[in-house]
Amino acid sequence: MPFNPRSAAPPTPRVVVVDADRRVQQSLADLLGLTGDVAVVGRAGDVRAALQEVERTQPDVVLVDPRLPDVEAGVALIAGLARAWPSLRIVLTGWGDTEGHASLSATPTSYVSKGGSPEQFVDAIVDACCPV
Repeated sequence: MPFNPRSAAPPTPRVVVVDADRRVQQSLADLLGLTGDVAVVGRAGDVRAALQEVERTQPDVVLVDPRLPDVEAGVALIAGLARAWPSLRIVLTGWGDTEGHASLSATPTSYVSKGGSPEQFVDAIVDACCPV
């Protein structure tokens, strides 16, 4: 039987984008959608909407800026997501490295800067979802 590269390809990661700014949500969703390497299945601007979108769409990855509208709300969301959906992967984004927040270190996450290239966003999502 000949090798079929399509059958060996991992599934396209399904992503929910969470950011308090609707313009940023839309920009990130458009940017990720253009690459063809990930599928944006939902967007949310606050904790409640994020939980509803994750429940509704069952994504592989949530791309989230933890300032919703403040870090405490974002940290609560991230902890809640990790408890409710242990297989869900979380990628943090922001203008500064959020890994220094002690309250976020208890939950496995990765990070990509909002100033990153489209390739960096896709790589962070794919690496979180489908590590080699």
